[in-house]
Amino acid sequence: DATEASRTIMLGLNRTWATKIGDFFVELPINFLTAIIWYLRKYKDGIYCTLPHALELMQVDYDPLFAVLSREEEIKALLSPFLLAYQNQAREQLEGQIASAKIGLARLSSPQLYWVLSGNDFTLDINNPDDPKILCLGNNPQKIQIYGAVLSLYVSRMFKLVNRKDQQKCSLLFDEFPTIYVGG
Repeated sequence: DATEASRTIMLGLNRTWATKIGDFFVELPINFLTAIIWYLRKYKDGIYCTLPHALELMQVDYDPLFAVLSREEEIKALLSPFLLAYQNQAREQLEGQIASAKIGLARLSSPQLYWVLSGNDFTLDINNPDDPKILCLGNNPQKIQIYGAVLSLYVSRMFKLVNRKDQQKCSLLFDEFPTIYVGG
């Protein structure tokens, strides 16, 4: 789920990357964000596993960041290229590897998005028979790339949740579907 969320966000922010999936410079930022998300999911049972927390954790200086991240065995493979550059004191290489993730994600750094993305008062299982919902998401024409990435994340997660056994039938209606990225 962390990899899928990372891929959805990064490709939502950088639409041209969708044609370059598998490319080193596309997969590297996705792996970095995946490692950050996975670390947050494991830390204190995931209470800080939100996109705003991931964005802020990415801004931490490398010394404390890699000291903390490298303790988590499950993400060492994702971190390997970053840790090698860090341990070999290849700061320019490390900056290049991480900058492609930070630059795109910096566009999501806003108090309004942080507020929306930090809550846990709503779930996306809209067709849950015990708690059905109607959800309306909207984009801003002036900020399509920014909000489109967040909407992409919501939509991709919702697709998984509505396609589970024993749920109510539901419909998903989209206007301006090309403004979001949904893998597959």
